[in-house]
Order: sequence, then C-alpha cells, then structure tokens
Amino acid sequence: MRTERIAAVLLAAGTSSRFGEEDKLMANLRGKPVVAHTLETVASMAFAELIAVVRPIEYAPVIHRKLDRRGYTILVNDRPQDGISGSIVRAVTHVMPNDNIRGILICLADMPDVPPSHYNRICLAAEDIRSVVASTDGFSSCPPAFIGRRHFDELLGLKGDQGARALLSHGIQIEPTGPILHDVDTPDDLMNRAAITPGDG
Repeated sequence: MRTERIAAVLLAAGTSSRFGEEDKLMANLRGKPVVAHTLETVASMAFAELIAVVRPIEYAPVIHRKLDRRGYTILVNDRPQDGISGSIVRAVTHVMPNDNIRGILICLADMPDVPPSHYNRICLAAEDIRSVVASTDGFSSCPPAFIGRRHFDELLGLKGDQGARALLSHGIQIEPTGPILHDVDTPDDLMNRAAITPGDG
C-alpha cells in the first residue's frame, strides 16, 4: 500500500520509568535526542498524516516543539500510566473520521535506528484495509507495524501495556536484516545504540 494512504502514528507518551530521572526520549544519542532520530525519519516519508501521541506539554516541551516544526498532529495522552493502549486508542479515534486513510503505521519513538526502507517494507506488504503487518526479530512481533482500517474497532477496545501485540502476532511478519528493532528503555540500551552505526534494514 502506498504511504499516501496511511497515517503514521508515533507513540511518544511513555513515562521512561526504567530509564531513571531523565526522559529517555530526550537523552543524547549520536548528537541529538533519541526521539529526534525517529520523528525525523518518519517525517521524511510521504504519509497521509503524521500523528504523534505525547505527554502533556509541561512534561515534554522540547518534544512538542520538534513535532510541531516537522508537521505532526499532536495528540496528548494525559494518562501514560495506562500503557501503550491508551495512546493507540487516541490515535485511532483521531483517524477514524477520515475515510481516505486506509490504515495506520505504528512507530515507537524509542526505536531510533529504524530506517525509511523498513517502514516502506511494512507498508508495501499491506495489501488492503484487512492487512496486519508487523516487524519481528524472529521470535516476537512488534512495531513498526501496519494495521488496516478494518481492525480499528478492535483497536479501540485495547487496554493495558500490551498494545496490539495479539493482533500483530497473526499478521504478516517482516524481519529486518540488521539490529534495528532494539528500543531504548535503560541507560545501558542507550550506550548499546550509541556504539552502533545505523545500517539499512
């Protein structure tokens, strides 16, 4: 499916509870914040709409400014403690009235090394509004992931921090060639990502 028929949804409302005092999305990685790597890559592609679900502006003012400058529609999740599902529900609720959008591409802000080629592979594997396409490391399914419009009602019923994992496990699985799917949850994760030169996945 062409990216012009898909809304990209950047999930960036986590509380960074495992990272310590610092907001992990603002931690420096190879010269810029973790979140900047992801939001810039996604914004470089021709999606129907760029959507970001974030914490309230008083908790993440720099992230709000960066997203606004790159043309994202900003949705606030004021209950990030409810888990990733609350962010997905907010994004789907926003997208549903637009019949021109055939599905969403869920992207995680703390996955800084996913290249445009992998996002494109996910989108191209989606055939229609019934499609579900997930990334995989060979063991489990995860974002980046495409979920077609046919499944929006199911997404609206999500609860907790598992997100759409059950749905993704039944979809097409796309495995990248390099270690691009690792996220940044802890300071050690950040150090590991800093030592890697991003390649094409």
